[in-house]
Amino acid sequence: MYVCLCAGATSATVKEAVAGGACTSKQVAAACGAGGDCGRCRRTVRAIIEQHFAAAGESSCRQCTASLFCQLHAGPRRGPARVG
Repeated sequence: MYVCLCAGATSATVKEAVAGGACTSKQVAAACGAGGDCGRCRRTVRAIIEQHFAAAGESSCRQCTASLFCQLHAGPRRGPARVG
């Protein structure tokens, strides 16, 4: 099944990128292009990442640390609140 029409990436392509170490949608986009253009497929890409870690019995990606969490677990990063 096609996940990303912009890049022509299938679910198998995204799964290969995740199995190869990509654990955020940005890393998947860098690896295979999925999610790097219009962004409509990012929710599906994140679901594939989540399924991969659930199937592997891992609760977090290999790159998460106590002070830095990946996009999958912490959600999108937000800058400081603007006042004024």
